Amino acid sequence: MQGIHDLGGMEGFTLPERDTGRVLAEEWERQVWGLLFALGNPVLGVNARDLERIPPALYLTMPYYARWLHVQEQAALERGLVTEAELGDPDGPVDPVEEAGFTPPAPEEILALLAADRSAELDLDVPPRFSAGDAVVARNETPAGVTRMPGYVRGRRGVIRTDHGVHAFQDTPPPGTEPRPQHLYSVRFRAAELWGARGHPRDSVHVDLWDDHLEAAD
Repeated sequence: MQGIHDLGGMEGFTLPERDTGRVLAEEWERQVWGLLFALGNPVLGVNARDLERIPPALYLTMPYYARWLHVQEQAALERGLVTEAELGDPDGPVDPVEEAGFTPPAPEEILALLAADRSAELDLDVPPRFSAGDAVVARNETPAGVTRMPGYVRGRRGVIRTDHGVHAFQDTPPPGTEPRPQHLYSVRFRAAELWGARGHPRDSVHVDLWDDHLEAAD
């Protein structure tokens, strides 16, 4: 599937003018982003996959931070932390629900988190299928669910430049299976390979792809 959330390389879908330029330009955006850090993982547990649950027609009309507000509202409803009536009347009374064992992080803790040098690499002994310099082809598949492989590289030949180590596979797994941790690579594709005569011979594109996205080139 090539869903509306996998738009890499498609023409005609541009950022709304209000979403260009400096990030967090409006105060409500700062509040939404702060709420995500304060409640995201320990309470609401929202992540990028929740954005992909937004219906396509709604997704395309929403400013970026409105999408995050939407998924936080949905998560709060599902957890029973708020009601539809409370969300519909933001100036009305709210019956607070206590989350056992939860203390919101202090602002300085959030700043320290943002400044920390973090990596999503997993400390797992998983053998890589490829090494730097290997020629590969991005699989020409249209998987069900969400995929992190841009449509414009499918079936195209590239070269492994860097092995980023083992990471959680971020595509939607097949029904009845769990995501399988595997190596994540930076793959270099020549612009001419991707765009044909429109691609400048000196240009290239680097795309991060997992083992399951690739096969060895002939």
